[in-house]
Amino acid sequence: MILDIEGGSGHRPISSRLGGMLSIASAAVAAAALLAIAALPHGSTPRFAEAGPSILEQAFAKPKPPPTLDLALPSDIAVEVQPLRSDGIYGPARPAPTVRSFRMRGSTTVVIVAMLPGVPAIVRPAIVPADALSVHGAYAVNYSVEATSISAVRWTENGMTYEVSSRALLLADVLRLAEQVH
Repeated sequence: MILDIEGGSGHRPISSRLGGMLSIASAAVAAAALLAIAALPHGSTPRFAEAGPSILEQAFAKPKPPPTLDLALPSDIAVEVQPLRSDGIYGPARPAPTVRSFRMRGSTTVVIVAMLPGVPAIVRPAIVPADALSVHGAYAVNYSVEATSISAVRWTENGMTYEVSSRALLLADVLRLAEQVH
């Protein structure tokens, strides 16, 4: 039913108070409907999908493998090359170093010792070749790159993958240095 409040269609005019009463009546019906819906028993469903612990909780719950090596070479063999540092008041806190550079004593040869936390573990194959490499008793892999003249060796020890590399040394020399990393 349609009400003509202004009375322009030839019907008798409707009271001016009727507009105000209709507004109050519609507000009362809406309020009653909301109260009725709120009063009905209903299961409380979560507003957000629950899929387990948060990402932060998962990250803090994972035990991190302690670094077993200090990423250092003996001081009688090499001297650490200090990285450039900027001491400012801005920026994130510096984590423990995962890459260190060393200069071999008596030469300009630079050796890089790195802890690689995001790299997959080096796994001993089922059939170990006769010329297999080993560092600290763990199976090691030759990661040398001939095109860039980088000799490198990687191994995994106590859940962490490490790498020793150099542009000036041969693989056998890099392997001997890797054995001396402590």
